[in-house]
Amino acid sequence: MNPTREELARNRDEVIEIVFRKKYRQATPEIAFTMDEVRQAIAQVARKRAGYKEKNVADVRYQYTSGRSPLPESIDKLGPWMIVGKGKGKYAFVKLAESPIVRIQTDLYCVCLPDATPEIVLEYAGSDEQGILAKLRYNRMLDIFLGITCYHLQNHLRTSIKNKGQVEIDDLYVGLNSGGKQFVVPIEAKSAKDHLSKTQIQQAIDFAHERYPKLILRPVGIQELKDKSLVLIEFTSGSHPDEIKIVEMRRYKLVPMSEVPLDDLQSRV
Repeated sequence: MNPTREELARNRDEVIEIVFRKKYRQATPEIAFTMDEVRQAIAQVARKRAGYKEKNVADVRYQYTSGRSPLPESIDKLGPWMIVGKGKGKYAFVKLAESPIVRIQTDLYCVCLPDATPEIVLEYAGSDEQGILAKLRYNRMLDIFLGITCYHLQNHLRTSIKNKGQVEIDDLYVGLNSGGKQFVVPIEAKSAKDHLSKTQIQQAIDFAHERYPKLILRPVGIQELKDKSLVLIEFTSGSHPDEIKIVEMRRYKLVPMSEVPLDDLQSRV
């Protein structure tokens, strides 16, 4: 019998704990490991738990770098930590000053925007990150948020960065301002069941620096809330997660034009 989703998550937690504790030393800021060490830990857990196996070993690392799951509490209480790429098949736990999870302000004012998403897209887009990104594109929400004209370039981009390894970028835009300056805007989006993390923002920054060194970088994260509103967050650039700071955070909700509180919005400065 195949393990349930919860059992698989617990098994992966145990795998990553084995990898971490094998090399952990107090006051160590960085702990290197390889995919071979992950394979060895998988074999160790599989000997105890019949039926546990991984079709793709990299899925264990991706469980934590994608924001699907936080690192196990037993690891995090000694940090916090995040996993970064160090080259093909090479990774490291990096100690941080604070948690990489992006905390959303609970008292953000919600700006209602008239929903321009075609009904047929709403019907079939789904409720995952790709559905969120479709709404972002049809409603030109990046233009509104960043104050520049944005052009969609590519979505779900999977590539490699020198000395970092493989990364995945949810969406990618380029843009122009009124003075003709050019921008690159990598996007990381999360549905309400997941959480934005600086792990993915750091990957987006590293990718954009390498691929588009001449363009001004404006990394953006999108977090869906339970009421289906979207929080757009612009981050600073940085070579280390602790250097990445929030520039601006705004909450938007797409509604029919008849539900836009126009008088309230027009009276705000």
